[in-house]
Amino acid sequence: MDDLRDPAQAERLEHVAPDEAMRRREFLQRTAKTAGLAAGLATVLDPSTLIAEAAKRQRVVLPSPKNMPIDTFVVLMMENRSFDHYLGWMPKADGRQAGLTYYDKENKPHDTHRLTPDWQGCGHPDPDHSWDGGRGQLDGGKMDGFLKTGNDEFAIGYYAQGDLGFIQNVAPAFQTFDNFHCSLMAATLPNREYMHAAQSYGQIDNNLPPQTTAYKNGFPFETTIWHALEQKSVSHTYYYVDVPVSALWGTSGVAISQPVSDYYAACAAGTLPSVSFVDPYFAGSVGEGPGASGDEHPHGDVRMGQAYMADVVHAFMESPQFKRGALFIVYDEWGGFYDHVVPKRVPDIRNDTDINKDYGLMGFRIPAVVVSPYVKRGNVHHSTFGFESILKMIEYRFGLGPLTRRDAYATNIARAFDWRSKPNTSIPDLPRPEHVVSQPCSIGGTGQTRASEHDVVDMVTSGWLDSLGFDYKPMSPASAFREPGKVVEAFVPASS
Repeated sequence: MDDLRDPAQAERLEHVAPDEAMRRREFLQRTAKTAGLAAGLATVLDPSTLIAEAAKRQRVVLPSPKNMPIDTFVVLMMENRSFDHYLGWMPKADGRQAGLTYYDKENKPHDTHRLTPDWQGCGHPDPDHSWDGGRGQLDGGKMDGFLKTGNDEFAIGYYAQGDLGFIQNVAPAFQTFDNFHCSLMAATLPNREYMHAAQSYGQIDNNLPPQTTAYKNGFPFETTIWHALEQKSVSHTYYYVDVPVSALWGTSGVAISQPVSDYYAACAAGTLPSVSFVDPYFAGSVGEGPGASGDEHPHGDVRMGQAYMADVVHAFMESPQFKRGALFIVYDEWGGFYDHVVPKRVPDIRNDTDINKDYGLMGFRIPAVVVSPYVKRGNVHHSTFGFESILKMIEYRFGLGPLTRRDAYATNIARAFDWRSKPNTSIPDLPRPEHVVSQPCSIGGTGQTRASEHDVVDMVTSGWLDSLGFDYKPMSPASAFREPGKVVEAFVPASS
């Protein structure tokens, strides 16, 4: 991997990716300036040192909870993408795209490459994003193992500026975080458990409660942010399209869940609860294999997920509650895709000196954006955050105690907001769902290698949802989008 502080590597990057080399130099110089250091120091200081100093300068004094002007929180969690893979092109962010080289199991070199026009990874295996696989990719902090754990070149591909239909627009329109890590270097469900409860109950893979030894009837609801909000009489709802992740907490989790159509209606009426979590559709009307899922997990077509994201965000921005709200866009984990920043180790209820047992080791960086009138437009914030940082802001605002050691010691993401300036309630011109969605490649005849549905769908096939009395219905455009006719027309053009 190339480092501009090494003359030989800098020369190589200038040769293979001159635009990337220039962007990287400019980023380091801007970061040095933000950190209050001479720009020339960017060529001698470790980039992580520059980022840390810049992050310190960005932190602000918080208003008291009762004076905090935000009373509506929304969290939209997508699936399986890393920061460099999606947003490494951003000029103000610590991102790397072209010009990196990774070695496979046979020690053969492979360069990072632009993925378009591939929107699914058709013909490629789903990149390894397991507990053990992540540690292999970390490789003791060298960050060079992304092709050594069973991945192929798909894992070191990226989407450049202009390639993605919505996040590329909303990220620079509001505020992005370039040190936001998934909470756990592990798979989907453990990270989603951290989002709801600041812990994964010791789980490192996608086991459902019946597969565990201690939680056969669901994880304990009283450990969640939902229960804490309930105890303080703060309104709250989890919104789903097809499979509710809230069902991991049994019947109590199902009880707080509503279809995403209710989210759209609440946005329009100005009746959103104080805290909402919104999830995508995990299977699609015909399953994930054909590319029609809306979560962006391989091998779903990323444009389907981007279209869904666009609708969720537009509904929020058009709501009367946008003026006193904050919507966070995050991804559950990195999905096995490359990233160059070493994850942090933080306090956790299951810390261990053995990296193979340590839950305090965060996962790799993920794309993360906040949509709110109370952030600096076009800003990139450099502080280290995780899902527990969002929980901490919610807890601070509503006077809740911490759920675990993890959120108790987390940096409150409210420190990344701009509390001094006048709120900017203007709505930027961003793509709408019908501008983003398009036909998945596998429907067009190109095969792909996903052997089974997303593990979240196991909640359906295993009978877990049936046991909770949940009436599962497959996704339809009408159940996922506000104007399904426009999306269907864009998905299957009239000329086809």
